[in-house]
Amino acid sequence: AIMLPHLVVAFLVARRRNKFIANFPEAIDLMVRGLRSGLPITESIRTAGTEIIDPVGLELRRITDAVRLGAKLDEALWDCSRRLNIQEFNFFTVALSIQSETGGNLAETLANLSDVLRRRRQLKLKIKALSSEAKASAYIIGSLPFVMAVLIYLVNADYIDDLWIDPRGPFLVGLGFLSFAMGIGVMYKMVKFEI
Repeated sequence: AIMLPHLVVAFLVARRRNKFIANFPEAIDLMVRGLRSGLPITESIRTAGTEIIDPVGLELRRITDAVRLGAKLDEALWDCSRRLNIQEFNFFTVALSIQSETGGNLAETLANLSDVLRRRRQLKLKIKALSSEAKASAYIIGSLPFVMAVLIYLVNADYIDDLWIDPRGPFLVGLGFLSFAMGIGVMYKMVKFEI
């Protein structure tokens, strides 16, 4: 009961974050088209905010609303970046901040960023596909001790009862669970990649 709200919120945050990451490159492409047609960056962000589905559209509209109320674009972007805590949006914020200080072709910079974000997402999906076999093996190996314990108990209950009656049994069970936890930790680290 204590963990359930945290798990639900974590699930909803992850789902929103994945939806944002999936739709963000399209929003950047829309901004690039606006910049190439002669619109300023704030107007391009506003257009992308109205055209792209939420949560990307919602966050972009919040940025343009903050700019309309008198905030600087950099401040609005960094506020949104802190609120979202998404690395892809941090790249966007840094690119716009550097571009506003140094100048140059903003449309080309954002087009390159959109391409990088798409390739990054493709690489994540490729890693997920390649590591799925290892994850399936980990699930099978992880469930095997419990399945075997139940099967042995059903076939010959006296055989497994000795594990609880003998004073060395609980110690060995604890040692087994410790080894089991270490093995799961190692397998988790092997299939978890950060890009």
